[in-house]
Amino acid sequence: MLRNIGSVGAANLGIGGEKEVEKTGVTLHELLRMPLLEQARVVGGAVGLSRPVRFIDIIEVPDLKGWVKEGVLMLTTAYSIRHDPPLLAEMIRTLAQGGAAGLAIKPARFLNEIPEEALAASERYGLPLIELPPEIPYTDITKAVMEQVLDRQAVLLRRADEIYRKLTRMVLENTGIQAVQDQVSALLGAETAVVDHSGCAIVSSPAGWDYREAKHPLRRDIDLDRRTVARLLVNKRELDEMEEIAIEQSRLVLALELMRDKIVEDTESRMRGNFIDELMTPPGLSKHEAEQRGRQLGMNPGQQWQVAVIEGSVPPEEDGLIRLLQREAASRGVKPHAEFRSNRAILFLPLPATRDDDRREPESLWTQTVGGWMKSGEAGLQRCRAGIGRPKWLWEIHDGYGEARGALAISRKLSGGDLTAYDEIELYHLLRGTADDEGFKALFERRLGKLKRYDDEHGGDLLRTLFFYLKSRGSLIDTANNLFIHRNSVKYRLERIRDIAGFDLNDPHEQLTLHLCLIAYYLSEQSSE
Repeated sequence: MLRNIGSVGAANLGIGGEKEVEKTGVTLHELLRMPLLEQARVVGGAVGLSRPVRFIDIIEVPDLKGWVKEGVLMLTTAYSIRHDPPLLAEMIRTLAQGGAAGLAIKPARFLNEIPEEALAASERYGLPLIELPPEIPYTDITKAVMEQVLDRQAVLLRRADEIYRKLTRMVLENTGIQAVQDQVSALLGAETAVVDHSGCAIVSSPAGWDYREAKHPLRRDIDLDRRTVARLLVNKRELDEMEEIAIEQSRLVLALELMRDKIVEDTESRMRGNFIDELMTPPGLSKHEAEQRGRQLGMNPGQQWQVAVIEGSVPPEEDGLIRLLQREAASRGVKPHAEFRSNRAILFLPLPATRDDDRREPESLWTQTVGGWMKSGEAGLQRCRAGIGRPKWLWEIHDGYGEARGALAISRKLSGGDLTAYDEIELYHLLRGTADDEGFKALFERRLGKLKRYDDEHGGDLLRTLFFYLKSRGSLIDTANNLFIHRNSVKYRLERIRDIAGFDLNDPHEQLTLHLCLIAYYLSEQSSE
């Protein structure tokens, strides 16, 4: 029969508490230092003496399958195997596979000696095999061992409660996540960081420590609502029992701190969104009101903003785009805002505070950054187009939104690239109002009517070839790239254009006239569809 003499139950220590407490216990090495066991001998598997003991059982049958608990120290007189000593090696293998702490045996009464097979198995599996003096009663051993285990558990539980109370008090007193993280780092005696899914550090201790420099990174998930929202990283090779307790309590308290920060962030974002909606809805807000409310919401009136509109038949991925935005915002030290509506994302992108926008450096603009996102195809942006407006003050954001939408619309009509900036198409935007003018139509017919009729009759693409050739200032390579054809095909088409229409494409005035006619034609053509 198998009798359970004693065990220590696990207490709930927050996130994953029960599972982690089961990892605690008194090691065999510590137990063997007790006066009661000073005559005990380790005859095999000494490498496993660091195994923790959490239970003691007495075994009197050789079949252990299904009965072994992790951390158990088995006691036996070997009575059940007295007629078949080689079974002891099989028992050791089963104990090792079940995660037992060790096997203590009194061989003197029923075995003349411990079989060599058992000693070899003990060494092979690293499971300590301890020979006990025959005169020590089992009751004395179990009582002494369980006192040690229970005392250790009591100490750990008291310490866990102290840690939990201290960290929770910091959260309730609103000391901030940096102070909480500094306390966690002090408890563990190591650098620590909380890292989000994108690899950005939410907080680190010491402040500013780069977690990527950790030599021995240990990671633990931080969960909210059964979702992993971040990871706690500790720069330490291994953790002892007390540090594991500190880790678990830290995860719980950091989860509470992150949840509070998220509520604050969501509330602030919603208020900023409502404010921006008012700025974008005609007639908008006055300069004074925009400045006043902007300051209240952390939107510096001394900053200008660029508005970018991204849309596609399949909308951009919200989470991916937010990660891109947060990463860039962190490097710039600004707070952007994003709105997602149907198949469209609207980004409100702050620039460094300045009143001298005429001297603004190009690299301070978001145009190149957003263009890089579009080219990379991250967050599903390979399926989208984007338009971006010029820098505007808070009270002018509606104008910036109009410019971004205008740039996007003209990009669609004139086969623009991934991102179109309003600066690039301002002339086109102005021409939109006159694209349907009869004078433009008549000029187009005189200068380009022959090419259009040729395209209609032969299914050609000479007009678009001419448009991209003029747009690229005569670059054969850029024209070929826009049309997805070989540059030799571009040269052939240009020869056909000269043959049919007789243009002198080296004449600047001719180039300007033809380019304006084509812009007006495409704007008018798309408007009528």
